[in-house]
Amino acid sequence: MFGLVRPYMNDLTEEEKARYKAVYCGLCRALNEKYGLAGRMGLNYDMTFLIILLDSLYEPQEQTKDAFCPPHPVKKHRETKSEFTDYAADMTVALTYYKALDDWMDEGSKTGKVYSGLLKRSYQQVKERWPRQCEAIEKSLDALHEVEKDEAAQPERAADLSGRMLADIFAVKEDFFQRQMAGLGYFLGKFIYMMDAAIDYEDDRKKGCYNPLNGMNVTPEEALEILRQPMGQAAEAFEALPLIQDANLMRNILYSGVWQTYNYQMKKKNETANAADVENEGGGKDGH
Repeated sequence: MFGLVRPYMNDLTEEEKARYKAVYCGLCRALNEKYGLAGRMGLNYDMTFLIILLDSLYEPQEQTKDAFCPPHPVKKHRETKSEFTDYAADMTVALTYYKALDDWMDEGSKTGKVYSGLLKRSYQQVKERWPRQCEAIEKSLDALHEVEKDEAAQPERAADLSGRMLADIFAVKEDFFQRQMAGLGYFLGKFIYMMDAAIDYEDDRKKGCYNPLNGMNVTPEEALEILRQPMGQAAEAFEALPLIQDANLMRNILYSGVWQTYNYQMKKKNETANAADVENEGGGKDGH
């Protein structure tokens, strides 16, 4: 689920690239300071987007500095933090903890078992601070786990659960913007779940794992319209928010960045298929 909500760097200005990296590094610093190496291992692009979104909507005071860090001990890197950086760090730990548990329960991953054990105490701390969000994560993922046991289960139900979980995470404040932020999180969560299914389709097929596309009788190539619908609704919810700071950067992420992995896979498949067609037409590599 992690890593899809990221920018398409080729279309960003140098200033926008620097801004994004500073927020990303700020989240890395917060994870390390609050939860150590185990927390920092959960660093992801998705929660970086959430920080940029919340900073733009609520305009909190930000702190920016140049500092050394363990991954970059030679050269200082710019780090930007706000109150929402700490929130995103907490949500990162919560989501990573349950991802590790899921890997352990679904695939018998020893790594997942060990990692979830390392994060268990940190997760309890997060749950004390953010009970509503953590309850939503627990309920949604527990229900999702049950849905994924049944290959014939309604795929829409699985995507809905993923959306509901992200809705509660995005709606950090119970205020005027809560409903809009929940809507954005909901549709983005549905999109991420289905996009993840499209990207992991071949691996899931080989491993015999649940994939909602099987229940819909569609291949990743045929899933484009299924993906466009929740992404379009997420974009509509995004555009309804009064966002000025980093608006172009966030549009880049929502309109281009989230499609990168899918587009790459489809292009790679087409190239492989075309190469096979050429070889077959030529009677093989030697043309016989």
